[in-house]
Amino acid sequence: MSVHSLYLSKSQNVAFLYRATFGSTLDDVTHLQNIGVQQWFEEQSQLPPSYHLPVVQQATALANLDKPNSTIRTGAWYQHALTAPDQLRQRMAYALSQILVISQQGLGNRHDEIAAYYDLLVQHSLGNFKDLLRDVTTNPMMGRYLTLRGSRKANPKKNSFPDENYAREVMQLFTLGLWRLNNRGEALLDSNGQKIPTYQQDDVQELARVLTGWTGGSLHVPMYGKEKFHDYDEKVVLGQTFPAGQNTQQDLEQAIEVLFNHPNTPPFIANLLIKRFVTSNPRPEYIERVAQTFINNGMGVRGDLKATLFAILTDEDALNSIGSQGNQSPQQQHNHFGLIKEPILMITNQAKALGMSTIGDYWRDFMSSSRTLGQSPLNSETVFNFYLPDFAPQGILEERGLTSPEASLLTTYQMQMIHNKIVQNIESHKNKKSTQWRYDITPFLAVHQDPDAYTQLINERIFLGLIPARVHQQIVEALTLHIPLKQDLRRVKTTLYIAFTAPEFFTQEALA
Repeated sequence: MSVHSLYLSKSQNVAFLYRATFGSTLDDVTHLQNIGVQQWFEEQSQLPPSYHLPVVQQATALANLDKPNSTIRTGAWYQHALTAPDQLRQRMAYALSQILVISQQGLGNRHDEIAAYYDLLVQHSLGNFKDLLRDVTTNPMMGRYLTLRGSRKANPKKNSFPDENYAREVMQLFTLGLWRLNNRGEALLDSNGQKIPTYQQDDVQELARVLTGWTGGSLHVPMYGKEKFHDYDEKVVLGQTFPAGQNTQQDLEQAIEVLFNHPNTPPFIANLLIKRFVTSNPRPEYIERVAQTFINNGMGVRGDLKATLFAILTDEDALNSIGSQGNQSPQQQHNHFGLIKEPILMITNQAKALGMSTIGDYWRDFMSSSRTLGQSPLNSETVFNFYLPDFAPQGILEERGLTSPEASLLTTYQMQMIHNKIVQNIESHKNKKSTQWRYDITPFLAVHQDPDAYTQLINERIFLGLIPARVHQQIVEALTLHIPLKQDLRRVKTTLYIAFTAPEFFTQEALA
């Protein structure tokens, strides 16, 4: 049966929604079961985009500020993550923000322009990668962050040369990667068994020349070419000749074509997106199928991100929980599927399950995300994102040739901070300040004396009907053996803590 007409099992639907959204409800699961994957995907893709900048601007006005700050921009991100109807688009934009990275840490307090950059990702999230890459390249925030803005042709008399920063990162991080790949995402080897570099330093220098002359730009206006600063001589990038005499726009368009059509781009992007949505250790076969969709969406179109994401979320490996075997036997492949939730997804999942919302008239970064979670949107320490895609913690994963990128965030200190934030969120039912969020605890208090009804509520709200038997038993024991009936708040808060700190909640696939 074609996946286009496939109605998934209950566990597959739950897993699908955990991957495709920032958190879902049992009603969302029922809706997906009723209409099927294909119709859900089309329904999501046809929703109008929920943009961040208008929310940031409205909140700034309500706060009587001249300019937005970090808590307003991040609050707008949480508002859309938790309430926007176009969850698929928002989830894809967040994944893209971890590939095509800019960061507040290199841009200061330009929060309106940073929000506008995020909206660029929202706009193109289900569009074409070539259009996205072009607009990212000429975006003034990217121009500032990776210093393309103001890069000029060489002037040997002044010992000045084109800036190489963006030229390097657009190849290494945004399109090609460091090593030549086959369509399975496996490194190609030379006659000596060594990996083959994707590009050389000469390519970086030549691409930097290609991209000279870009400057200016503002909130809604991309950078523009200032021709007197552009290098009009011939250049050669990745074996492709850029004829002499081309202006800034012509050189840019050819550069985008070269990077977009490079054979490395499909498997490189496929691997990164699979790791963000489904599993830290995809099989080469999975990468290849997604890369082929990137190459051709079935209608002769290359770079279709909507089709690519559909392929990622509905691939047979995703639906059947099959991961890379690493250096283990094939029988171990199911054990190597899934991923650890990054902290911000742990918290959006918790907030969605509790039904948290803002008390005030606009959303703020109630989570103090950078401090408590070790991450916040568009605020990584470097262009390499919050974690490296091939990070493997020392120990059994490294020994087995497996990766767990998100694990690099989960230091002892950060785990303590995350647990504290989980507790604070559970306590938030009593919050009253306009700067805070809260949820309604009364549905939990109403049934705490009935272990069966209470665990059913926990199951529906937090585990979407798939509560692990071990967690179910722990909650029942807490209610029947350890906490007196009269201690109603303690019963609810303790059992919520058990649920939200269960290993099964911290990982994406344990519920499937």
